[in-house]
Amino acid sequence: MASDQQRAPAPLWRRLSRLGPELGRDWRPVLGGGPQHEPPPEPTAMGEAEVIEDESAVAIRNVGSAADSRLEFFLDGIEYTRLVGYVGTVPLVHGYVAAVVRRRTDRSFSTWSAIEEEVLAFPHNLLPPDRLLEIGLPERGLVDSEVESSDAHPIRLAEAGRTAVKRHRSRIERKLARRWSDAGPHDGWLLVDGRLAIEPQLLESGRAIGLVKSHRTQFLGGEAMAAVLGMGGGQRSSVFRPLRPEIGEVYSWYLRLRAAAGHDIYWALARIEGRAHPETVAAADEISRWLLAETAPLALPDARWHVLLYPIRDCEQFLRARMPTLDLT
Repeated sequence: MASDQQRAPAPLWRRLSRLGPELGRDWRPVLGGGPQHEPPPEPTAMGEAEVIEDESAVAIRNVGSAADSRLEFFLDGIEYTRLVGYVGTVPLVHGYVAAVVRRRTDRSFSTWSAIEEEVLAFPHNLLPPDRLLEIGLPERGLVDSEVESSDAHPIRLAEAGRTAVKRHRSRIERKLARRWSDAGPHDGWLLVDGRLAIEPQLLESGRAIGLVKSHRTQFLGGEAMAAVLGMGGGQRSSVFRPLRPEIGEVYSWYLRLRAAAGHDIYWALARIEGRAHPETVAAADEISRWLLAETAPLALPDARWHVLLYPIRDCEQFLRARMPTLDLT
């Protein structure tokens, strides 16, 4: 599959550093140092779930030993943001976003398809994009961070810019997911790093799963979640259906990828998503055994190695190796 490399002939950030003075006296470049305002973390939340397996009570079960994995394709994305300057008090946030589907054949990885894009995020209602178009920046790279005119605190605007870049990354990941679905049916399965419900077609394919490493939203409560957090390596929960609408129609279960004795209660804990279908329930143990097989080799030296599978780390390394050097000095 061909890749989409949608960077401008000269990197967007470098064109801005060269052309920025043409914006006028209120242009203030940020060449380095100073705070880099991140978007607020996703809030913690208590979701609801309907238990699909084991009737109404959540059970913990051993999935068995690691088995030969049928996972052949792996989808992941990255983002990098930098506050590159201000027009007046309006911050401009540069973003580099990229996503890739890597394919594994005989233990070797190749690129099935990839997308790379650069964007400049800012509130279009506070800074008309025409000002940037007039100095020669490409329209497709100007992303609206969509804030209210009354919410003009510069730190808030910078946070909104970074959030807009994150949304743009999600869009290109969805585009890749559709591309993979459209090219099917595939013999091998696709593993998405994150939620499977990024693209409805993935839910219909029956050969894709998502691996969620963040647990800021907790779908089980009370004794059920206590049992999950006490699971040993190679154990999983009953299959359940998350009821939060933004999750989409999926079946899910918790899986402990490694023994967690002596570690944090969330260590090596993943939440798996599959399509909402009886076949997913029937295959939950088998899919879990595939994921246990993917825990070797270790994804070191990454600090997330306990929950980061090696093929996903391969995706990240591939993308970071292609990322342009974002040096404005």
